Amino acid sequence: MRTLFNTKGRRDGGTEGRRDGGTEGQRDRALIGLSVSPSLRPSVPPSLRPSVSPSLRLSVVIGSHNARSSVRECLGALESQRKGHDVEIIVIDNSTDGTAEIVSGEFPNLKLVKAPASALIPELWGIGVKQSAGALIATTTSHFVPRPDWIEQILLAHEAPHAGIGGAIENDDSAGLVEWAVYFCRYSSFMLPFAEKTAPDIAADNASYKRSALERCQWAMQDGFWEVMIHAEFRKQELSLSLNPAIVMTHKRSFSLPGFIGQRFRHGRQFGAARAAGMSGRRRLVYIILSPLIPLIFLSRIARQVLSKRSRIGKFLLSLPILTLFLLSWSVGELSGYLKGRPTFWRK
Repeated sequence: MRTLFNTKGRRDGGTEGRRDGGTEGQRDRALIGLSVSPSLRPSVPPSLRPSVSPSLRLSVVIGSHNARSSVRECLGALESQRKGHDVEIIVIDNSTDGTAEIVSGEFPNLKLVKAPASALIPELWGIGVKQSAGALIATTTSHFVPRPDWIEQILLAHEAPHAGIGGAIENDDSAGLVEWAVYFCRYSSFMLPFAEKTAPDIAADNASYKRSALERCQWAMQDGFWEVMIHAEFRKQELSLSLNPAIVMTHKRSFSLPGFIGQRFRHGRQFGAARAAGMSGRRRLVYIILSPLIPLIFLSRIARQVLSKRSRIGKFLLSLPILTLFLLSWSVGELSGYLKGRPTFWRK
């Protein structure tokens, strides 16, 4: 094990004590249109700039939380691909199920960073980005397993000028209905098949970025790697995002039923608060009144994605009751965010 850190008491904007933030997807796709008033942008001290190694092409930053069942497969697949490439792998872990012990005991050539138990996945990514040194930075979690050519495809894809490149996300064929509902809720937009294309948004669970582009929006990373904030800033600066179907990850079990219901509520609340921060009182009232429509809007989007690709329709129908619970939880959270106002990640 090259390095073992504990971020408790960090001086560089650590995440200890934050629990109620979060759009892990980021990150949820509805934040595509979010704009932030310049007056709300926090200043970022120069010390947050990463130290870059001129010879290192890629840093793979892995947010890891309670992934005992999948972390071996995830890291084993990545380790086998780094041969012949200048790549570092950084695991930021705050697990309570022994995941960190697996990483430190079985993967001594990786960098393991211990994070506070309260940190959410985007906050883990944020810690890892600050520890990274590569010219390219890829993000994922330990609940994903890359295809054998994942690193090679990322390096090839970044010969194009896009600031960020996302890939396809498939689900494990042996997944149960809860896992399928999680998958459709979060990743239906990135399900194969699709053609390579520019896109307004990509999933940070399978994404890579040019460091030079991220350095242009460091204010958005002060409190973690919230991809919706970063992508919104990319669009303002006319930096392009692309989806590439050759860069493929497989989603493994990541949440229990109650765990994901709670996560959807927290992330919906964060999104609603972020939206409400830039609204007049009258407009916020309109959104509150219309909030019962939120689950229907989300469900129609997901259904269109699945039906248009003519794939996994049976799994979609079987998991629909659970998926509906997830969307309702998000919707209640979003409503509470409209009522609450200013988002947590802009607070001191």
